[in-house]
Amino acid sequence: MGVVHVKSYLLATAGLLALAGAAQAADLPRRVAPPPVYPVAPPAFTWTGFYAGVNAGGAVGGDFRASTTSPRPAALPAARGEASAAGFVAGGTVGYNYQFTPNNGFVVGVEVDANYADIHNEFRASAGTASANGALKTDTYFVTVRGRVGYAWGPLLAYATGGWAFTEIGARGIATGPGLVLPASFNASLPVDGYTVGAGLEYMITPTLSVKGEYLYADLERDVRFRALGTQFGIRTGLDAHLLKVGINYHFNLFN
Repeated sequence: MGVVHVKSYLLATAGLLALAGAAQAADLPRRVAPPPVYPVAPPAFTWTGFYAGVNAGGAVGGDFRASTTSPRPAALPAARGEASAAGFVAGGTVGYNYQFTPNNGFVVGVEVDANYADIHNEFRASAGTASANGALKTDTYFVTVRGRVGYAWGPLLAYATGGWAFTEIGARGIATGPGLVLPASFNASLPVDGYTVGAGLEYMITPTLSVKGEYLYADLERDVRFRALGTQFGIRTGLDAHLLKVGINYHFNLFN
């Protein structure tokens, strides 16, 4: 009988220990699996918004030009002269872009450049017994108002551009001719306007800053009539220029 009591005691003790362990385990904090972590997609990239910046570049080709038009004295033959143009431009830019679909997609916009231009050259022209020599220049403003159409691959934008441009051509020099006892000096400026077209690449280096390189061709002219020596003269003067420019723009991201 003693053996039976010992076994019963051992079984009872084991049961109590098991119950105590279960109760203690119930009091311990439960381990819960952490919630799943889902990757967060980056915000969609868009060029939509206003921007402003600075730009600078050079006139790498082109010509000043002038030709006689009507009215013209019968004694004065038709004449045309050209002088190559070279110099630099620098100024500011403001604009607005709209991208139709985020990340990759078509972009349209409008842009205004207001620049200082120093494009110049010397000239020498003659027609019959009349001659003139001096200098032509655009030591003044050079403004373009253009539309832009392009395609964006995320932060890279390739675009074509075109619109209106205007500046002033200054002419100074000395002229001689029939009826002039002494050479006559002249110094005048004339506003000219016309079209401009080009293309460029722009890249967003930060969420708010972009850099660009751009080529523009501008063809500007104006017809002028004036009286000299009691006779009416007609002149068509103009400028065509090939411009290479670089710039940096700040994007305000008002709608992003």
